[in-house]
Amino acid sequence: MRTVSVYVEDDVGLAFDHGTAAWVFDLDLWGVCGQGPDEPSALADLRRRVPNDVDLAVAERIEGDEQAFLRDHQPSTAQERQITMAILAETRPQTLHLVGSNSDRLLDWDDASRVLPSFARWRTLRQIAWHIADTESRYYLPMVGLGYRERAANLLTELRDSFAHVRKTLASMPKDMLREVDGQTWTSAKVLRRLAWHERGELAVMRSLHDRGTRTLSRTDGTLCT
Repeated sequence: MRTVSVYVEDDVGLAFDHGTAAWVFDLDLWGVCGQGPDEPSALADLRRRVPNDVDLAVAERIEGDEQAFLRDHQPSTAQERQITMAILAETRPQTLHLVGSNSDRLLDWDDASRVLPSFARWRTLRQIAWHIADTESRYYLPMVGLGYRERAANLLTELRDSFAHVRKTLASMPKDMLREVDGQTWTSAKVLRRLAWHERGELAVMRSLHDRGTRTLSRTDGTLCT
């Protein structure tokens, strides 16, 4: 049995209002996060996301939205950077395919039953795809002081341009950046783990939303919407 350190942050705005997130930093689990309304449920969610032969042990707890673990303050490594870019290189083509291969009707379908945290406004496939690019190019990188890029007019162009921007920026990102702004704390390691996590999580949501939308719209008009 292998023991993996878990880093728990409470009262954060990710999947839940004032929820809990449980992170791991091991390289083979880089960017894996469990979430729930409280610590037990977040740890249970994380348990489902890691191999059965992994034993989880909480190593650090913090409280408050967009803070940083002591572990985040360690200089990021070349391996963490490489794994982050490999994850993005794998997920971005999948996001591009999902957006590019579906009709406007399906891309703009809104599941009225879907419950989101109060701050989230990305309800459709198209909105989630914009949110992915907005988060990396206009939130994560700027918060650590690595610049802000404006949106492209076209969504597919934006997804490609944002990926290229992230790849170029990470290639020269200092390993020990630290920036505190508006009560938030951001570091090089935090940016990498959040980038490794974010699109993978949103892509899973998009696939589920796509499947529900396809079934719903097919029942409505008897035709496939892809």
